Amino acid sequence: MINSKNFYSEMKAFHRFSELTEASNYKRAPDDWWILITDVKGSTRAIENNRYKDVNLLGASSIIAILNILKGQQVPFVFGGDGATLLVHESDVERVKPALLGTQRLAKDVFGFELRIGLVPVAMLTQSGAVVEVGKFAISEKSTIATLRGGGLSLAEKMVKDPRPENSKYRLDFDGSIAADVTSFEGLSCRWNPIKAKPGCEFISLLVVAIDLSTSETVYRRIIKKIEGILDEKGSCPISPEKLDRGLNIASLIKEMRIHTIGRSFLAKAGRLFKIFFEVGVMRIFMATGAKTKDFSAEKYIQEMSDNTDFQKFDDMIRMVRDCTTQQREQILSLLRAERDAGHIAYGLHTSNEALLTCLVFQLDNHIHFVDGSNGGYALAAKQLKEQLKMPLTAEY
Repeated sequence: MINSKNFYSEMKAFHRFSELTEASNYKRAPDDWWILITDVKGSTRAIENNRYKDVNLLGASSIIAILNILKGQQVPFVFGGDGATLLVHESDVERVKPALLGTQRLAKDVFGFELRIGLVPVAMLTQSGAVVEVGKFAISEKSTIATLRGGGLSLAEKMVKDPRPENSKYRLDFDGSIAADVTSFEGLSCRWNPIKAKPGCEFISLLVVAIDLSTSETVYRRIIKKIEGILDEKGSCPISPEKLDRGLNIASLIKEMRIHTIGRSFLAKAGRLFKIFFEVGVMRIFMATGAKTKDFSAEKYIQEMSDNTDFQKFDDMIRMVRDCTTQQREQILSLLRAERDAGHIAYGLHTSNEALLTCLVFQLDNHIHFVDGSNGGYALAAKQLKEQLKMPLTAEY
């Protein structure tokens, strides 16, 4: 009998995004697992104040905080732009709570945001008739992210965001009792400037939700196939070596220092900032000269960034950030409108000329990069999606 704690680590990963629709790539999450949900409250206001990079950083912070606590374990997670979704075994729930509370403190003390945190047992979702199925998507040879389907995640999110008192038990509220430096965010990096779209192109941040769960597999398969017919997967990846801005973003480097030294002394902050500038300087020298060591090549690392970017994923909806021409965007919108008018889907699409990159670096040969569109990205796409879900399925829009 398989130990339920190892159900994700023992799963075989699939390697093509189109395979996310195949039932054989999923396992039902055991009832002794919990769903963790984080999201920044008031993210729309933050976007209006040009602070979506901060929102992205907080979403990534909640992931790295959990990964650092559960070091050595494979943890299912999906980055959602203004938050994240993770699954942990029930034996780890109490272990990760301090890290989550520490992330809430980071949100408040460093960014001035309120981070909503939810913890929902899969067993409760099962009792409600909801299903959570988990897949493992290999975005590269070394990096994997989770794919989630079945509708259970959507129900969990509704419960966490429902303000009624009976649902307060699914929320973790910061009470000020956690010390500022209790949580480790080691591995979180934000050292790259926004990524510019290719000349004549733009970035789209796209969300697609199937209306009918019983036919969703067919609908998602059809839409992914059509999008793949419009966009070349590698060519439309938002991150590539030639797009990276090699300049320094001093404000981002200072922000990274503040994340890693929250609650620590001035000397600790100064030391961390020096370390960051030193590492960035060495990286830029390696990039400019082509120098390498036995263990590190800047050229190889930058090439791997494209491979290790989560530009397409699935958590009860298709999420993707793609680089495309205006004509390609209009082709995608045309197929989405047709599917919407047929009552099959709701969608949200946001366009921008830059993409934002937030990185998790475990070792120099093991790194993953979260990408979102600038000026709102997934958050504004989600706003459009929610508006569509409130509309009659056959309505003009």
